[in-house]
Amino acid sequence: MALSGDWNYTDSTGVSHSVELLKNRVTVDGGEPVKINKLRGKGSNMLETVYEIPNGTGDDVKLYFRNKNITLVCNGINVQTGETYEPVNIPGWIWVFYILFIVDFFLIIGGAVGGCIFAGGAALCSTVASSRKMKGAGKVFACIGIYVGFTIVSLIIAVLISGLIS
Repeated sequence: MALSGDWNYTDSTGVSHSVELLKNRVTVDGGEPVKINKLRGKGSNMLETVYEIPNGTGDDVKLYFRNKNITLVCNGINVQTGETYEPVNIPGWIWVFYILFIVDFFLIIGGAVGGCIFAGGAALCSTVASSRKMKGAGKVFACIGIYVGFTIVSLIIAVLISGLIS
């Protein structure tokens, strides 16, 4: 399903602009449609994808995609709500858990089943690590719990699969 949206914003010089997203193409001020993939910007991560919208004013205009939610931001302000937009920030320590899940993939259960299990665990840890509702130590302990839980589930599935095979 292609996502779509239509936004209007006023730039820093007071000029109004329109941005339209339709069938994975972006049109700015009624101009020539551009494929969204050509606009991919810095700041994208596992939970949020960022696209830089071209404009001739020098303003920082970006589309943020998170799940099926799309937000247009001009100079750090959500154009729909007028509030400051805070992009998803995944801390660097999450890489410890990514590596642990990769190691489990190779040591416990690989293939499609293992890939799905451990990708789900990594995604869940990313969501917890980027949460603004929890504090640092709580995030780390929650990720430890997620890792242990996913490891136990994968061990159980590996034993069940090996029992079915033999």
